[in-house]
This record gives sequence, structure tokens and C-alpha cells, in this order.
Amino acid sequence: MTTKCFKVEKLIRDNTPTLLNSKGIAMDVKLMDDQEFISKLKDKLLEETQEVLEAANLEELCEELADVLEVVHTLAKANGLTLEQIEQRRLKKREIKGGFESKIYSFSMQMEENNSSINYYLKRPQKYPQIHSHTY
Repeated sequence: MTTKCFKVEKLIRDNTPTLLNSKGIAMDVKLMDDQEFISKLKDKLLEETQEVLEAANLEELCEELADVLEVVHTLAKANGLTLEQIEQRRLKKREIKGGFESKIYSFSMQMEENNSSINYYLKRPQKYPQIHSHTY
């Protein structure tokens, strides 16, 4: 019988090799050092958030949000952060900036060239490109 090989190249959960091996699937794996592990966790966070975007129903959304939380928990721990520290920061930001319950969406912003905040936006043209004023 012919064997097929598929490229994966991503961080996988701890029990995945054992679970797949029990189904007759062999994996080529390696253990990463801390620096590579943190980098791959960040890649995994992007992967899982993309899957949140692609979720077709509440069940899939719940599944993918659980994956996002697992990555967040692991990424925090790998960087020496506690969930309590993150929660404190979340609450502080919420107190100052608010949450998202009001469903406010921003199309653009305008500011004078001498505004003290302008450099933040000018240094991030990919994220905040300058545009001509629009009326929405």
C-alpha cells in the first residue's frame, strides 16, 4: 500500500501524536526551545482566531474560542504571566477605555498635525493608512 505524507508545520496539542498514532497515523515531531515555542504559540493564536472567523455555527464558535483560550493560557504561562495579571490588565483597560457592548465601529479619525497622538498613527501606516476625509 502507498503511504501519503502531508505537510503540517504547526504547534500541536500534547496528546495529538498519541491520539493519531492509535489511528495508524505517524507524525514527525520535535520539541522546541522556549523562544521557538513562544513564536509558534503566537502563530497558533493567529490560526485559532482565523478558525473563529470561519466558525459556521455556535458549536464551532464555542470550540474555536476554547482553542483560543487554551493558547492564551499557554502563551501567558510561557511568558511568566498569570491569568490574574491578564485579568487585572483587562479590567483596568475596561475601566479606562470601556468594553465593546455599545457596538461602536470607527470608520476614520481626524486630528490636527500638532496633536500629540499623531505620531502613533503615522508610525503605523499599514494599520492606520492616511486617507482623504469621508462622510459616512
